[in-house]
Amino acid sequence: MHAHKYREGETIIHHDDTELLTWSIKQFRRTILSDFIYGMVQAFEDFDYSLPQMATLLFLDEQGDLTIKQVAEVLGRSVSATSRLLDQLVRRGMIHRRGDERDRRAKLVAITEQGRALIATLEQRRAEAQISAMDYLSTEERAAVTRGMVLLAEAAQRRKEHHASSTTRTEGSTTS
Repeated sequence: MHAHKYREGETIIHHDDTELLTWSIKQFRRTILSDFIYGMVQAFEDFDYSLPQMATLLFLDEQGDLTIKQVAEVLGRSVSATSRLLDQLVRRGMIHRRGDERDRRAKLVAITEQGRALIATLEQRRAEAQISAMDYLSTEERAAVTRGMVLLAEAAQRRKEHHASSTTRTEGSTTS
């Protein structure tokens, strides 16, 4: 069991490092998320994208062209609800639809350059909000956080690759 003092008069008891890390991440993200969201509202007066719409844009940016059914499966929604969500993104110029050359019955959706620009802006703003918090660190603390972020990014990439390879193995084993 560990005790850590965070604010004058406040001591938080943590039973393990995971609990401390969870508490720290929540505190950091809450502050950064507030700054990020306020900044986005100010920067984009008409920014009214839903979480499923943002998830769709992020997923299409990462995965490329997908069928409506594939997007629906990822979002855990019906094809008809997903189709309506995609219609909204098409009207806003964030994605486009086209026929699938391999299956004339299917439609593929893909993110547009405008959609990619929105994602890039969001990622840049989020990074700026996080970096602004680092202005309150000493040089040594900043170096430690930078190293930690590099390690987290590398771990996230390994996790993504592991998940992709296990998904591919699972899909391959069911079709054999």
